Amino acid sequence: MPVITVDWWQGNDRAARAELVAELTATASRIANCPKEAVTVLVRDVAHDHWGSGGTLADELVGLDRSPAGT
Repeated sequence: MPVITVDWWQGNDRAARAELVAELTATASRIANCPKEAVTVLVRDVAHDHWGSGGTLADELVGLDRSPAGT
C-alpha cells in the first residue's frame, strides 16, 4: 500500500506535520482506493545546512548560516 516520504526543512511544528499527514493520507487513500489505515506517511525534518539547492546550502540561501565567517 502507499508509503509517502516527505523531506522538508526543520522547524515546522507538530500541528503542521499533523495536517500534512492527514491531507496526504486522505488523498493517497482516495486515489489508490485503499483504506486510510493502509497509507503510511514519513515526515523527515532536514536541517537547513543539510539541504542544498543550486550548489548552495539552504542555510546560506535563507540567511541562517551560523558558522564562523560563513564557513
